[in-house]
Amino acid sequence: MKTFQSLKKKWEFQEAFKKGHSYYNSSLVLYVCPLPEGENQLKVAFCAGKKLGSAVRRNRIKRQMRHAFLALKDQIKRGFTLIIIARGRAEELDYDRLSHSLQDLLGKAGLLRV
Repeated sequence: MKTFQSLKKKWEFQEAFKKGHSYYNSSLVLYVCPLPEGENQLKVAFCAGKKLGSAVRRNRIKRQMRHAFLALKDQIKRGFTLIIIARGRAEELDYDRLSHSLQDLLGKAGLLRV
C-alpha cells in the first residue's frame, strides 16, 4: 500500500501555495497546507526546477528526496499536503545531507511525531 498520494493537478499545487505555509533552508523549500477535517492522508509532491540542470540531474534529486521522505514516513503526521522543492544547493548534497535537511524542515514545520 502506498503511504502517500502524489499531487497531480494544477489546482492542488495552487491551493497549497496560496493557503499553505512555507519553510526553507539552504537546499529545500517545504510548503505545508492542512487538508480538510476528516481526511487522514498525506499528499506529497517533489519538485526540482530547470535551474538545477538536465533532466537526469533533476530526476536524481527527486529520487533522493522521495527516498529520504519514505525513510521518515512513519514519523510524519497525516492530514497535510506537502510540496518539497529542491533549491540550487540540493544538487551538491549527498543523500545523507539531503535526508538530514528534509528532516530538519519537517521538524521546523512540526510534522514529525515525537
